Amino acid sequence: MKPDRLESFVNENRHEFDRMEPSDKIWEAISNQLNEQPKLKIRKLNWMKVAVVAAILVLVPTIIYEVKFADQRQMGKAVQLDPEVQELMEAEAFYAQEVSGKLIEIQKCYKIYPELKGEIEGDLNELETMYISLKKDLKENISNKEVIEAMIDNNRNRMKLVDDVLEQINC
Repeated sequence: MKPDRLESFVNENRHEFDRMEPSDKIWEAISNQLNEQPKLKIRKLNWMKVAVVAAILVLVPTIIYEVKFADQRQMGKAVQLDPEVQELMEAEAFYAQEVSGKLIEIQKCYKIYPELKGEIEGDLNELETMYISLKKDLKENISNKEVIEAMIDNNRNRMKLVDDVLEQINC
């Protein structure tokens, strides 16, 4: 194998490289640095970092709370401001209680009339779906009288449905 040109040059001129040695002062400084204990660097937290963390810890829960309860506060304000919304809330509570009570009576008759369960629950689910849609519309425009009337009418229809069924089955 043929020797490399650099290697040949170094071998031929080794005596020139060896004559340039570092002074004793340099070796002494290197030795002192090796014997020293490494200094522990303490990272100081920048006050800006602490302020940012504190702000995040305060703002994130506040934002979550605001987003979570915004709809409830909006409905609460609407109830205080608009008597029609107050009437809707009262009607909703009344009809929900009445319908659930009468539905319990109807469910007692499911053993005698098993086909009744599918029909009644299907109709009630359809009315409930419409009611949920109306509720979404009401959130968009809280004082829309037509939506409020449609919601109350929906509750009346549910009440009429369970009343008619109870009247027909007599069990």
